[in-house]
Amino acid sequence: MPSLQILHFNDVYHLLPQKREPVGGAARFATVVKEFRKNYGIENSYVFFSGDAFNPSVESSISKGLHMVPSLNDYGIDAACLGNHDFDFGLPTLKGLISLTNFPWLLSNVVDSKTDESPAGSKKFVVLEKGGLKLGIVGLVEKAWLETIPNLPSDIQYKDFVSVGKELSTQLRDPNGPHAVDLVIALTHCRLSNDILLAKECKNDIDLFLGGHDHFYYIGKGCNVINGWSREEGKFAGSDDDAKGDDGVRVVKSGTDFRELSIVELDIDETTNEEGRTHKRIKTINVTRREVTSSIVEDEHHANLVASETSEMRAKMSKPIAYTMTQWDCRSSNLRTQETAFANFVADLMFYAYQPCIPHNIDCAILCAGTIRSDSIYDGEITLGDLLEIFPFEDTVVVIRVTGRQLWDVLQSAVSMVPKQEGRFPVVSGLKVEYNRNAEPGDRLRNVWFTERQSSIADDEEDENISEDPGPHRIIGKLDMQKTYTVCTRAYLASGNDGYKAFAEPTTKYLVDDENGIILSTLIRRYFIGLYYINAIKYNMNFKERTNEAVLKAANSWKKLAETKREKSAYGNVSRKRISNALSLSMGEYVKIEDEDNDVISTSTSAVETIPKKADFVRDWVTVAPMIEGRIVTVDF
Repeated sequence: MPSLQILHFNDVYHLLPQKREPVGGAARFATVVKEFRKNYGIENSYVFFSGDAFNPSVESSISKGLHMVPSLNDYGIDAACLGNHDFDFGLPTLKGLISLTNFPWLLSNVVDSKTDESPAGSKKFVVLEKGGLKLGIVGLVEKAWLETIPNLPSDIQYKDFVSVGKELSTQLRDPNGPHAVDLVIALTHCRLSNDILLAKECKNDIDLFLGGHDHFYYIGKGCNVINGWSREEGKFAGSDDDAKGDDGVRVVKSGTDFRELSIVELDIDETTNEEGRTHKRIKTINVTRREVTSSIVEDEHHANLVASETSEMRAKMSKPIAYTMTQWDCRSSNLRTQETAFANFVADLMFYAYQPCIPHNIDCAILCAGTIRSDSIYDGEITLGDLLEIFPFEDTVVVIRVTGRQLWDVLQSAVSMVPKQEGRFPVVSGLKVEYNRNAEPGDRLRNVWFTERQSSIADDEEDENISEDPGPHRIIGKLDMQKTYTVCTRAYLASGNDGYKAFAEPTTKYLVDDENGIILSTLIRRYFIGLYYINAIKYNMNFKERTNEAVLKAANSWKKLAETKREKSAYGNVSRKRISNALSLSMGEYVKIEDEDNDVISTSTSAVETIPKKADFVRDWVTVAPMIEGRIVTVDF
């Protein structure tokens, strides 16, 4: 009877170990992977990963996901499913990251509607063969996964995971088809409830479901638990509702962050039908939970990889990522008592980040001033280290639906402690707030209006016509206690912390929850990266236009010259001086061209030399100028 062994893991963020057991860490995890391969043999075993490696963490904010590539490549992964956070830096960056990995990434039910291909270089399925067994591996994700990814192109289309699972299983299993696999395994990135739904609907189509997205450990009732885990109270980090409907599903979810993993052992039954065709099915599934504790020795080679990656990240901390024309005042004394320009800028980024992917328009964004740390002033060049010093927290940006009463109560609490420098002081976008700082705490709020930015010249015309004033905010309506509003905030605040208790009521609905959101430092960095590319493209397009004009002008000049001085020029072109000059200039030296008016213009034969020096990139292309706009106003009534 054939058998198969699988090491499964999901949702990894930090290369370095944590302080509490199981401490994890990529180097200790490597020790376990190599031990697994040694025990079972690479020819009979697989390593599968179920998504979320490139973000979110402080490390990923620095490296844009690159920090994780050497570790993943070192594990000998056979196949992986893309997670929602793998898209956090955008499709072009993800495509580049995938190209650097040495294993296939799967995304079966999310496709480009124009090509019907999986995005960013991923695949719909792969066929793998070891130990006399041919496997079809698919990658399936839930719909909510796609809806919470900001700024995905409209061409990216979700397909029902059950339908796609059944369709691909039929295609892969077809005994007369090109694949004729023995078993189908799904790598998924779903909430447990959706993994269970998928497993029940596809129980005759897909043999095993190895899931990610949830950060707790779970073994479905269709698998045998060998050791280290039980469904007793305190052992399962999910809720009873998460596991509702598990009447024997073959689902395994393997925790998070290199701290735990699953060893899945499959015993396979073989039967032969009347036509002489062998049919294989899984007889039993035994699952062992393995914790990565401090007692495990770090793999030396992998420890060196981690050391290299973390040292490179430290070097990147000093690199400029933006330039500000107005000060970023991050002093607590100002942030926690009054509106500031930089805080407005951060709230605006949150406000606009999720607008394209949320079914309801986002009405406002709210932070507490305590989100912004460092207690310093920044001016001019901003480095990545500055950004992470300002935003050290790793909780994500979420989107919630709350009542007007909840919103009012949150803002009432947020202004209740002034002039004390409390972290709860509000930072807002899409709102104008009036309060009396001298009134009794709990009765200071006077008016709350919703606002929108008026369009400016910059919205519709070219760069040379950009107005210095991006346009004021205008009031579009007053807060209605009975209405429901969509609010963008931090997960920490949505959970009721820092005085924002009203957000944590049972009626609050999450549109983007903590697991699907992006950490704030990543969101801001992504904005700067996008700004850089947009302006670089504009520059290069302008450069191309200028080059075309120069070439046409030069061609006309030489045409006239050829008509009048062809014979003389022909003789001159074979002289030592002309030959010497031509060869020198072909190596990229500077040229002097005479235009039609005989003015001498200095240029270069190398397009590279016309591009600004690297020191000018950030200043020219990623420049911001936050401003105070009267969003939080004190009154005396």
